[in-house]
Amino acid sequence: MPHPRLLLFLSDVEGNLTALRQTLKRVCTEVEATMPEVAWAEVPAPLAEAGWHVAEVRPAQGSKPRGTSLEAHLEAVTAALAQDFRDMALGLYADRAMSYARASVSGPGQPPRVREGEYPEVLRQVSRWLSVEPVALARLLGEPARNVLAAEAEFGPTETARRTGPATPEDHEPLLPPEPDEDDRFVEAKLAQAKALMEQYRGSRK
Repeated sequence: MPHPRLLLFLSDVEGNLTALRQTLKRVCTEVEATMPEVAWAEVPAPLAEAGWHVAEVRPAQGSKPRGTSLEAHLEAVTAALAQDFRDMALGLYADRAMSYARASVSGPGQPPRVREGEYPEVLRQVSRWLSVEPVALARLLGEPARNVLAAEAEFGPTETARRTGPATPEDHEPLLPPEPDEDDRFVEAKLAQAKALMEQYRGSRK
């Protein structure tokens, strides 16, 4: 049975795990949570090509949890990471066995945005925030998604697949995220603006 996972998505942090731990330690102190173990995760090529580094957060071995857990404070975690790293940060807590997930995305100077609910729907939203296909997240989370059709089986049928009757060519099209609402477009525009400014800043230092 798959176990719940807490993942942090960071943009171009150059392997600075020490700085990541320092940020998490500060958040843990603020929310009275036990400091976890943190390690970089191996990411599928689409995520790496999109510029994402992924850290997995796990309870420290041999420690007794105290207070609340970090997944209950994803907003605080992503806001702190966005502030400290001056870039977009996203946190994802995924419990496939319970079909539940919670995600928070934050940009420098922007309030966190949170999605919570059914596992497939939250992962669709996260894939849109990260600008990657859902199948890339499926691979990261250890899903048996070797192609788009397998990903559709794992993430749930599309509207066309729910229809009765013979299959049509549209039934085999790649799974697409839902259309963004007004709030999503506003947040995504702000995050894109912040990311562009950071890229311009990095380019000026070369």
